[in-house]
Amino acid sequence: MPVDLNNLPDDILSYRNNCLYKFIEENFGTDEMMLIKMQSINNISTLITVPDIMAFLNFNCKEIIELKNRICFIGDDNNQFMVKSGIQTNINNLISALKEKRKKQMKRTKPSKPSSQSSTQLDSDQSNTSSLNISNLTSTDSQLTPVIATTPKIHSLSNYTQKIIDSIEKFCVNSFENINLTNTVDYKSC
Repeated sequence: MPVDLNNLPDDILSYRNNCLYKFIEENFGTDEMMLIKMQSINNISTLITVPDIMAFLNFNCKEIIELKNRICFIGDDNNQFMVKSGIQTNINNLISALKEKRKKQMKRTKPSKPSSQSSTQLDSDQSNTSSLNISNLTSTDSQLTPVIATTPKIHSLSNYTQKIIDSIEKFCVNSFENINLTNTVDYKSC
């Protein structure tokens, strides 16, 4: 029986390794579990802060071929793919529910005055936002290029937009009791 995402177990934020994988497999499916396990995402904190959980599918390597064939539609030329909507939606819903659970937990444990921990958590959320809504069709014919450690990481426009959206929502949660601004409902991003 699938879990009610609005009523996740109280201890879910502490799930790790096999406990995490078992929960995802039982409630979402084997493919969703393998998508997470294959990337060595072994705890909830990592899962909700991965910038783009589907990014690894852009690489052509033998380790992901079987999973990619199961969770994606592959173009006839093998250069394009699209993650199946059910898989994408399950992962999006899971991550959103886990982030909401963490927000609620932080609200309950939040001291009466703002602390540096809240500020640090906000910065962490802003820099590690999941950008699962990239284009449906992705080219996979690019080659890997080594990155020198001193090269700054450049994010896409959608990544920065998502950071701003998350920042606005986080600010509302931390600053107001009954006010929550939501993208596309209260304002529209480009």
